[in-house]
Amino acid sequence: MTTSPALAGWALAYRPLRRNGLLLQLVLLGVAESALFASYRGHDAGFHWATHFLVGLSVAAITNLAWLSLKGAPARFQLAAVLGWHLVAMLPDLLFSAGIAHDDWMDVFLGHVSSHDVPGGATTWLFLAVLSSAMYAVVLAGWLNARASEARQGMAPAIGVGGRALVHPQGNPVEVGLAHEVLGPEGPPAIVLLHGLGASREVWRPVATQLAAGGRAVLMVDLLGFGASRSIGTRFGIDDHVAAVAGLLHARGADCVLVVGHSFGCAVAVALVAGHPELARGLVLVSPPVFRDGEEARLRLGRRGWLARRVLGGSPVASLTCGAMCLLRAPAAYAVVRRSRNLPEAVARDGVEHVWPAYRDALDALLGDNRLPAAIEHPAVPTTVVVGDADPETPAEDVLAWPHDEIDVIVVASGDHLLPLRHADEVVQAIRHTG
Repeated sequence: MTTSPALAGWALAYRPLRRNGLLLQLVLLGVAESALFASYRGHDAGFHWATHFLVGLSVAAITNLAWLSLKGAPARFQLAAVLGWHLVAMLPDLLFSAGIAHDDWMDVFLGHVSSHDVPGGATTWLFLAVLSSAMYAVVLAGWLNARASEARQGMAPAIGVGGRALVHPQGNPVEVGLAHEVLGPEGPPAIVLLHGLGASREVWRPVATQLAAGGRAVLMVDLLGFGASRSIGTRFGIDDHVAAVAGLLHARGADCVLVVGHSFGCAVAVALVAGHPELARGLVLVSPPVFRDGEEARLRLGRRGWLARRVLGGSPVASLTCGAMCLLRAPAAYAVVRRSRNLPEAVARDGVEHVWPAYRDALDALLGDNRLPAAIEHPAVPTTVVVGDADPETPAEDVLAWPHDEIDVIVVASGDHLLPLRHADEVVQAIRHTG
């Protein structure tokens, strides 16, 4: 008997909260704390043990809450963390037993010295411990309810999705269509535009505006987990993006569109054409990430910036950074806009409008499930590729060095990776050329 992805994901998410594991930690905590209390018997256990235990309990609740908020999943060893932080708080007492006298510098151990001087003493710490533990319990209960709601819909749990989604379920792509915008005349769209990694449909606005002015109905899409679609979906593989885009095209009455992708959107575009040939009459790939091997892919993708390099290196800092951005999205957007004055404000702001799993899975797809080389070598529909000769992320040579006799290649002079923004005229000509 096989397990569905949704149930498998739910089991993985729930693992830190399994009853047997929590019971084992509870027993360990009870035995250890009884021994620690006994060790204070000769010098006012109620004063020393209680204060440091409650400090440790408060810090454990706060760190568990921080981990859940930043990682989008509960930390392991929920109860054992209480014992760990208590041991940190009382370490100077253990040193005292070894002959090392107390000193003010020992406040580095969770305020070991000054914690006894708090007004109200242990009563105050009891209040703070109960308050912090209650806050964590409330958020954890909301997280569990949200993930259970997703599972009831047959979705995998949203592991790693933070911000509002921490306590609210993600939308089901089957029922909630992708965020999108249609420009141009009424009726079914003739062209669909798919954005790249860490972007949104805003990157296509200069191109879409020109096409619409020329009488073409253009559909700009925010892919799953990006832009205004960041609250839709819990799985973000290439096929998940394809299913969502195809569903939107069917809902809009499209039956034969020109599929246009930029950067990572090119990978979605070729998969859409392959999986739904009835929907596509042509394909335009702008700055496609065509890599000869995995090492080259890592090098090129790493040029996207600090976060991309952390993701590719498997660093846990990457998910923590994205989690912090989800919690502080408004100030993060403000900072990005201030720093990226060479970009339109809407484009820069949407640079933080994504969820961590969508960003991670997009990079993983380009490394392990990149269908672009085959699509360029053996196109299934009329295909045009547009590349910039000054693009450090997806150099023109990557396409030109690959077998491409059956496609048209347009090289934009002085073109960088953001061709839809900075060379909209050339991209529009390529789209019109293809159909």
